Amino acid sequence: MLVAILSFFAGILTVFAPCVLPLLPIILGGSLDARDQDKRRPYIITASLVLSLVAFTILLKASTALIGIDPHVWLYVSGGIVIALGVFMLFPQAWTKVIGFLGFEHRSQELLGKAGKTKSRTWSAVLTGAALGPVFSSCSPTYAWVIATVLPANPTLGVVYLAIYCLGLAIALLAIALLGRRLLVKVKWASDPKGWFQRSLAVLFIVVGLFIITGWDKQVQTWLVDKDFLNLISLEEKLVPTDKKIETRPDAKTQFNVSPYKAPEFKDVDSWINSSPLTVAGLKGKVVLIDFWTYSCINCQRTQPYLNEWYKKYKNEGFEIVGMHAPEFSFERVKANVENAVNDAKITYPVALDNNFATWRAYDNHYWPAKYLVDNDGFVRYTHFGEGDYDETEEAVQTLLAERGATNLPSVGPGGKVPASSLQTPETYLGYTRADRFVNTGEFKADQTVAYTLNQKPPSNYWSLGGKWKIGKESSEAMQDEATLTFTVSAKDVYLVMNGKNGTKVTVSMPGASFYGSDVDESGNVTLKGPTLYSVVDFKTVKSSSVVRLTFPKGTTINAFTFGS
Repeated sequence: MLVAILSFFAGILTVFAPCVLPLLPIILGGSLDARDQDKRRPYIITASLVLSLVAFTILLKASTALIGIDPHVWLYVSGGIVIALGVFMLFPQAWTKVIGFLGFEHRSQELLGKAGKTKSRTWSAVLTGAALGPVFSSCSPTYAWVIATVLPANPTLGVVYLAIYCLGLAIALLAIALLGRRLLVKVKWASDPKGWFQRSLAVLFIVVGLFIITGWDKQVQTWLVDKDFLNLISLEEKLVPTDKKIETRPDAKTQFNVSPYKAPEFKDVDSWINSSPLTVAGLKGKVVLIDFWTYSCINCQRTQPYLNEWYKKYKNEGFEIVGMHAPEFSFERVKANVENAVNDAKITYPVALDNNFATWRAYDNHYWPAKYLVDNDGFVRYTHFGEGDYDETEEAVQTLLAERGATNLPSVGPGGKVPASSLQTPETYLGYTRADRFVNTGEFKADQTVAYTLNQKPPSNYWSLGGKWKIGKESSEAMQDEATLTFTVSAKDVYLVMNGKNGTKVTVSMPGASFYGSDVDESGNVTLKGPTLYSVVDFKTVKSSSVVRLTFPKGTTINAFTFGS
């Protein structure tokens, strides 16, 4: 009962929270539309927003029903609707013609029994509220707690708390909308449909719609959340139910490289592969290795054989592995892509999709791969980040299994660290948020198609583009056939994360010799089969300052190069 009351008041407080402020102009402006005298308009907008919020919260955050849809789709749809409504507010005759052409006027008459122009404008009220559901992002700790904690564990109870939260939100939004509408009646210059105030509201709709499409609204929200001028978030955080206790275990029999502490619970996992949903509490009694990874990371791929071997050797001794998949790139959020990678790597242990990085944050993790070894009482006893130390990690596993009573454990190994070369080219990202050592910096324009001038032989560890490319935040996209890339590398193996139309070919060439990777055929082509990591070069031994040239068909996206030695 206490949580239900808290959820209700949290919904009310959310209206004044910083992350909702950028959306208030749409709710208030939609209710202040002077061309529509229907007093039910604020109620329609509020109801459609809340229903849309509940629906999309469940579909996008509490289920995998829409996981195959690019999240940018919702930004474009919602932002586009808001922009269109702003345009129609500027040019009301256009709205009347469109609504008549679509036949909505007749339907709204049947549904609401209204007459005159109000009929067609009912639909603008519905669209105004509904457009915000998919992109509504509440910074309310209660909302986050319901989504990340209650819904996954108890869907029925989670939906109840979510509905109560939305009820509080609806009451507060409706109060603001009704108050604004009441003020409008008393201010003549604000109620003139052709006046500067109404036109300013229309322009504001367009601006907010553009912010939604470009993602700038999230930047504004982040800034406001950081400021939290009214301290609403801080206040609510103290009231939200939490199991986040810092509990240490000084009585541990063996001390490894960390002071033992209570393992955080898995948070907001989208879905599971190879298993039904698991919890840290439910795994108590077993020794558990939690491995944070992402399938296109070559460092993660090289640890996979060791994890598979340990699972095979110790799973009957009370040992469990949980692969916590935290995506580095947007395409790694799609469950089907992760399932394909799991099958390719022959992973049989449970894999969780931590698409929102909730468990990542709970463990305060910063690495791919990262291992947290939890004892049978639920305490983190050992950690390791990156590759290597396989024998040491396996010895820690055996020690904790022995503590719980395991005997006759098999010998440790094979193992050992993966050799590294000081000459090896570092991992190189090909999106502008993390790209470096790019030769064509003087020509670079973010998110625009640019005809780059290819450098045939870049300096060591530098890369260059030739032809038309569009460089985005996470990747670069070839905007013409036979777009080229050159990279002067020092490594034994060269891998590239890329994607394109299935069956299209990327050509690999190296002056003087052909050392093709395992994904390159005899003709020097890589046949694309979806977004993943491809082995493009295998020099057999470490080669210094070797130029690799790649030729791409139009539409190919490239994310990152990684290297092996």
